[in-house]
Amino acid sequence: MILDTTFLIDLQREFKKRRNGPAREFLNERAGTRFRISVITATEFLEGFETTAKGERFIRNLPWTPVDDAIARQAAVFRRSLRVAGQLIGDFDLLIGSTAVVLQLPLVTNNEAHFRRLDGLKVISY
Repeated sequence: MILDTTFLIDLQREFKKRRNGPAREFLNERAGTRFRISVITATEFLEGFETTAKGERFIRNLPWTPVDDAIARQAAVFRRSLRVAGQLIGDFDLLIGSTAVVLQLPLVTNNEAHFRRLDGLKVISY
C-alpha cells in the first residue's frame, strides 16, 4: 500500500498527542502489511518540520518510490484528462496517485475527493 501525505500527518499528530486515532488503528489492523511512500509524499511531509532530519526519523522505515518515466507518463495522462474535464488537482497529488497506479497498489488517504478523480486508482480511506 502507498501512504498519502494526509495519512502521515494524521499519524504523526496521533503519536505526538500519544493517543490512538484512525491512522494508528489502520496500521494496527494491518500488522505485517508492507507500506511505502512516494518521494513526493516525503517532500510534502518533510516540509512540515524545522529540519528534514526530524521528519525523516518518523518515515525512516518506509521505502520511498522515486518518480520515474512510467509515473511521469501516467501523471501526464491524468493531468490532461482532468484539465479537459475542468477538474484539475494539484501536481503533487497527481504524482502520488500515479505512483500508486503504476505500482498497482492502493493509496491510503483521507483526501478521497481529489484521488477518486483518477481512473484506475484504488483509494482506501482510514
